[in-house]
Amino acid sequence: MKYLYLAAPPHTDAAACSAVRARMELEFGIPVKEMPMPGLQFAYDPRRGQYASIPILQLLVRLCPADALKLLAFTDRDLFIPVLTFVFGHAQLDGRVAVVSFARLRQEFYGLAANRAVFLERACKEALHEAGHTFGLVHCADRTCAMSLATGVRQIDLKHAAFCAACAARLARRKEKECS
Repeated sequence: MKYLYLAAPPHTDAAACSAVRARMELEFGIPVKEMPMPGLQFAYDPRRGQYASIPILQLLVRLCPADALKLLAFTDRDLFIPVLTFVFGHAQLDGRVAVVSFARLRQEFYGLAANRAVFLERACKEALHEAGHTFGLVHCADRTCAMSLATGVRQIDLKHAAFCAACAARLARRKEKECS
């Protein structure tokens, strides 16, 4: 049996991880296991004040258990790739691993009052999005689909925490292929 593994470094928002776990189980219908992972200090770039997501994905590839269909990690750290100012998450397209950053999903990041419900909804949407990439799904033109490209939180807020019919059908075919 293959599992969807979820991991987070120490001191990551455990309640958010639990909320996302419940959504992932519901949406993907794959048994979920949790696993620990080390801190991410190795990926810190002091010039940018952020964490590089590429070395984090490389770490996840090494940590990925043999019985993992996919491994999705969460962090409270702000992530980047060299060509972008930041990323909400990063995944291996049609691969096994992905990471989601909670940092910019919080209202407080933008100087606004905390709103736990908004944060958790965004976290679920981005987790679905990055996990979708690992199943080979690309960005969707339907702005309400979880696979829609979001370069800011306003675009995330317009999405639903679900896949459109076309992406859901592609995901079902990929899951059937990968789980058999």
